[in-house]
Amino acid sequence: MKKLLTARNVLRDYKRTQQSVAPADGFLAIVDFGYQHYALGDLLTKEVNFACQAIEAGVEHIDLAVAIDPARPSASAQGFVTPENYQTHFLNLAPALLCTPMLRSFRLLRDGGMTASLLREAARDTGAPMWPAYEDQILRRITYPLGHDAINAFHEKHGFIPKLQPPRGYLAWAEAYRARFHEDKFLVSINPRQSRLTANPAVIYRDADLDEWYEFIGVAGKEFPDVQFLQLGGFDEWRRELSDFPNVTIPRAEGLGLAHELALLTISDLFLGTSSGFATMATFTDTPYLICDIEHFFAPFAGIDVGAEHYPFAHDKQLLLWGKESADLLLAHLESNLEKSRSSTAADANASPIPAAMSLR
Repeated sequence: MKKLLTARNVLRDYKRTQQSVAPADGFLAIVDFGYQHYALGDLLTKEVNFACQAIEAGVEHIDLAVAIDPARPSASAQGFVTPENYQTHFLNLAPALLCTPMLRSFRLLRDGGMTASLLREAARDTGAPMWPAYEDQILRRITYPLGHDAINAFHEKHGFIPKLQPPRGYLAWAEAYRARFHEDKFLVSINPRQSRLTANPAVIYRDADLDEWYEFIGVAGKEFPDVQFLQLGGFDEWRRELSDFPNVTIPRAEGLGLAHELALLTISDLFLGTSSGFATMATFTDTPYLICDIEHFFAPFAGIDVGAEHYPFAHDKQLLLWGKESADLLLAHLESNLEKSRSSTAADANASPIPAAMSLR
């Protein structure tokens, strides 16, 4: 009898509060790691996808919920995420959730799916738009790799896309960090993919050639003393010799984490890296970039041809490379961006000041 009364109370409270948990003026996004992947790039792409859908639905806010069943915390393709270690995998990714455009609220659900079920039913009852679609959630259906179809369609229709933000609360920190330590530097965030050095190596043929990267960094240190590199990523993604380069800062070695790195990437003058999670962050920001070693099979999912220099929504300083990087190529790209930056700075310095009389009009 007690259990029956408890169930009735839950349903009664649910009916009373469904408007507050899934308000019709918001877009409900549910990331369920029971069938979706623990992957930085996938997560960031989803955030842009459901932001596009939210704008199309005419709402201004996104209410984000993350569902994890502690007993079955991952999809079958990621069997290395277990009940014993899923918290570590989630916490390593969690800051990326705070990059969601239009984010209003965030919930973490760990009860085997009951609360997620109540949330999506509340959204259906109140008419709040949501992602994934109701049926896709019930069938636990999602297709990989995640493409850019909806994002490209949104850009073609509106001429812009909702951009990823620095993790909520970290932009001011990043700007203060740069002003204190690298104020006079041209700041370049880098992330050469290095899965072979991690605890769970995968598709290692996509890994960068670190010898080429470290040669590039060494030459850049001599030719461009005003450039400072930020090595993004975990301790197992770079060789220890990197810490000997005076023109390289390693945020993780300073006790910083993913949230700090994503914020620093958004205020960097340039991003250089191979196709991976950090490259995805750059893809959906205004930061100039060169993303190397784009896989040819991804072209139709991105809605572009193999060899295309840009994504449809990218600006002219955001470039794609469909082959392996080399030290010479990286140097040439860095020099090109430096010249553009210096020309822009010089033009701003030589611009005629606005006469006082005009400024008062």
